[in-house]
Amino acid sequence: MPSPLRILIAEDESVTALGLEQDLRALGHSVIGIAADGVTAVSMARTLSPDLVLLDVRMPHLTGLEAAERIHRDRPVPIIIVTAYSDAETLGQASALPVFHYLVKPVTAAQLSAAIAIAEARHEEWMKQRHESDDLRKRLEDRKVIERAKGILMERDSISESAAYKVLQRTSQSRNMTMAELSRSLLAAEELIRPPSTGAPSPARTEPRREAAREPPRREGL
Repeated sequence: MPSPLRILIAEDESVTALGLEQDLRALGHSVIGIAADGVTAVSMARTLSPDLVLLDVRMPHLTGLEAAERIHRDRPVPIIIVTAYSDAETLGQASALPVFHYLVKPVTAAQLSAAIAIAEARHEEWMKQRHESDDLRKRLEDRKVIERAKGILMERDSISESAAYKVLQRTSQSRNMTMAELSRSLLAAEELIRPPSTGAPSPARTEPRREAAREPPRREGL
């Protein structure tokens, strides 16, 4: 049996929202809130931190699709669209957003149960891929930083690339740091001691102001 989830419902039709709540409770889940519009749904998702969110598409103030994007940006969570609209435009918009399942009303408890299971699995896979992508990006950034640090050591100490790498490796181990952390420290220190650029034009020199010579007072003849 799946673990019970804390679920937020965003639905502007109170009868539909009540039916969804009853079905979810019958499936063993708890409904932690019901929002009647998209803006409230975003706010409640931010404060209540649900495990999963059900969103209608057509809601006042903010559509369910816009709310889905904002909710997932604040805190990634499985999102299911539950709507009466299945036109190509709406489906196309939903497919470009962090939406992990799409149900067309009316919805049964059995459909909800299957959709929740699929949305959780899809979201877990999405999170795994995102973490792998973030790790790859970080490794590439670290490699670039290490290459720059090696270049500084090679130029400063007139050593080979392999020797510079060994210096970074030994130093990072002795200081209990990663090579990337040490390389960033080296780059920061190099930036501090780098002499200021001399290409900027020097400020114009102004000549001291010369006062006009005063003529001696004329002496009137008697």
